[in-house]
Amino acid sequence: MNYKLYEIFIGLIVTIMIVCDTLVYKTIDIAGLKITASGIIFSLSYLLLAIATDTYGYKVCGRIIWVVVICQSVFVILINAVVWIQPDNNEISKLFHALFHEFWRVMLGTWTAVPASYFVNSFIVSKLKIFCKGRWFFLRYIISVAIAQAILLLMSYPISLTSKYSVPELVNIIATTWSYKVLVSIILLPIGVYLVGVVKRIEDTNLYDHGVSYNPFKVFNPNNPKAT
Repeated sequence: MNYKLYEIFIGLIVTIMIVCDTLVYKTIDIAGLKITASGIIFSLSYLLLAIATDTYGYKVCGRIIWVVVICQSVFVILINAVVWIQPDNNEISKLFHALFHEFWRVMLGTWTAVPASYFVNSFIVSKLKIFCKGRWFFLRYIISVAIAQAILLLMSYPISLTSKYSVPELVNIIATTWSYKVLVSIILLPIGVYLVGVVKRIEDTNLYDHGVSYNPFKVFNPNNPKAT
């Protein structure tokens, strides 16, 4: 691959995911509705993935997803390991331990919900691009985000937040965060439409996934046909 922006996509999405992990326990109360702080910025990662898939194809985007999962896993594992070192050493350590001593829950979400959600997002964008003959990026983006966000929240939040909130609060957080994320995605839509055109011009490519295997575990397989 000789892409100019490929590494930038990886760096930005990894950064967004690590920030989201750090903010997973922070909630914001708006008129009685609880929204996780991570939910506010998470939509940016779906926007970048949709642009990457629409430009480079499913196979290349699948590689980005696995790199993100690996980097995110390293971050969460290190936090889990460090949090247990002298948890009662001083007041700061106590607070750090109180906040992150169950961070392993985030790790379970990282290994299940994140790749499932991301690959579904890219799959929908890719398939709809073929079906729509490359048109209507805005429609493909909104459909993929709505479905992928629902998968992420339903899989990860019960794992990450069960010990922090009651069941009614958790349902409130999931429903509100999904609605907010979809709303944010709609707000970001004009930026996405503009950026996908800019990225395609810079990369001088606009690939379609004809004949490509959508098996997430074959994105590094050289025998998996390339997008054309």
